[in-house]
Amino acid sequence: MPISLGLSINTSRRNRTVAAGFSTEAQDYFDRLDTASDTTYTPYKQPLANYIDGLVALGGAYWTTMETAASFVGVGLEGCLVPLKSGMPTLTNNGFVIGDLNVLTGLLGDTSSSLSTGWSPSSVGQNDFSYSVYCTGTPTINWLAGAGQTGTGASNIETDGDIRCNGSPQQATGNAPVSGSMTGASRSVSTGFDWVSAGASGTATSTSQTPTVRTLLLFGRTSDLDDTPGNFSDPRIATYHAGPALNLATLESLQATLISEIAAI
Repeated sequence: MPISLGLSINTSRRNRTVAAGFSTEAQDYFDRLDTASDTTYTPYKQPLANYIDGLVALGGAYWTTMETAASFVGVGLEGCLVPLKSGMPTLTNNGFVIGDLNVLTGLLGDTSSSLSTGWSPSSVGQNDFSYSVYCTGTPTINWLAGAGQTGTGASNIETDGDIRCNGSPQQATGNAPVSGSMTGASRSVSTGFDWVSAGASGTATSTSQTPTVRTLLLFGRTSDLDDTPGNFSDPRIATYHAGPALNLATLESLQATLISEIAAI
């Protein structure tokens, strides 16, 4: 009779995995964390893999066509610059130091530091765009994220809950970002966009405009004229995303699970 090697293959998954192992996508992320010399992530492999596998299972804008995303929980400072998926641009650290990072809750803004995503909303469609940040510390000043400031096609999130999404002017949600929730927007039509903030959600009336060619910045925003950073903020951010339109509540649920699973270790 055939000799059993004690390995089982789950063929029902989109990507075959060996029992007690990790999916191809999760292992690729771990390999790139190793290349970045991040050793902090090792105890948090399973929650990080669960998050990635959840995105992969949804496919589409949650993974296949998502343009930029990273986790700032479950990793070290080096790992904060490593995107979730191969092919996404590497982030650039502008001023953060190890003391700004809490492995369980993410990076804390200091009103002078920022992260450049290396990505611009001009990479996606005028009416097919979403972006978000998940805060684990309530911000009090300026921008959480932004590409452009006030000009045509700008996209940015302010700490008072005002949001632009490939348009101008700001649309007031009336819900300032708070700890333990996502703030973001998703546009799939020219006449408005869906938003979430502080556990609330709604639809803003806003005519779309040609997306700005400025780079999306976290913990601040780039200017209208170039990629000069400004209006730095003080949130603690656990994760973020940007790319084509998607259901923000679905993504927020996956991110909340990631944070809770990491905190439980």
